[in-house]
Amino acid sequence: MTNAKQALSKKANNKPAPQDNVRNLLMSMKGEINNALPQYLPADKFVRTSLTAINSNPKLLQCSPQSLLAAVMNSAQLGLEFNTPLGEAYLIPYGNQVQFQIGYQGLLKLAHNTGQFRRITAKEVHENDDFDIDYGTGEIKHKPVLIGESGDVIGYYAVYETKEGGRDSFYMSKEDAEAYGRRFSKSFNSGPWKTNFDAMAKKSCIIQVLKYAPKAIDKPELGQAMAYDNQVFKSSNTDSETGGITYDIDYEVVDDEPEQKQEQEPKVDKETGEIIEDDFFGDDFEPVKDDK
Repeated sequence: MTNAKQALSKKANNKPAPQDNVRNLLMSMKGEINNALPQYLPADKFVRTSLTAINSNPKLLQCSPQSLLAAVMNSAQLGLEFNTPLGEAYLIPYGNQVQFQIGYQGLLKLAHNTGQFRRITAKEVHENDDFDIDYGTGEIKHKPVLIGESGDVIGYYAVYETKEGGRDSFYMSKEDAEAYGRRFSKSFNSGPWKTNFDAMAKKSCIIQVLKYAPKAIDKPELGQAMAYDNQVFKSSNTDSETGGITYDIDYEVVDDEPEQKQEQEPKVDKETGEIIEDDFFGDDFEPVKDDK
């Protein structure tokens, strides 16, 4: 082997492994992560669990460092540990970028942290349950089967009650939940929608019902989590003066409007070039003959 080949081989062998690059990146950003985290979550613990979660998914190591770090910073700002058995949040590789998904437990945690809810919960509905919902009053009647088979899950609902007495509820069938997941999650077939469908469906119900709940201005984390759910992160930027974090996100615009009917091409006379006006009666119309 020539000296040049030996040098190249040695350089390749000394190239740091992807997990080492991620570890060095997180350690270099430990100060920013610590500033983003809430007081109850130590930076050392968050970084340690983050490294464990990232190393357990090799595809995350193949994502761009900027995208991975942005998603990590978002989780830190929300105070949620990702890709752990707690089910608070998930970082999912999508191509070379990272998609953030909040988990069912994470959403409940942020909602309770606002201090404005007396009760907030979500449950599955089985086919043999005694279930009824009234959107007019927000009342839900749900009596599970106590003896015998509950049957398959047919739907999900979420309900909240504020400390001031306000309440609301939301229900979606299992089919609606699947359609929701397929529409809004780019990683529907590979992420938590695949491994823990019921939890993700209940989370979706909570997100829908909380859209109409009062917002706590001093606790913006809940709104941030709902806004960034299912979004693909590209990069983040920390303001050196204020410490505020902004994110570059690959938003996907979904058109809710029905497709417009295409206008028919006008009929043109091939000989004269004139536009032929549509005849309401048609070519085969014959006027009624006078019998006189």
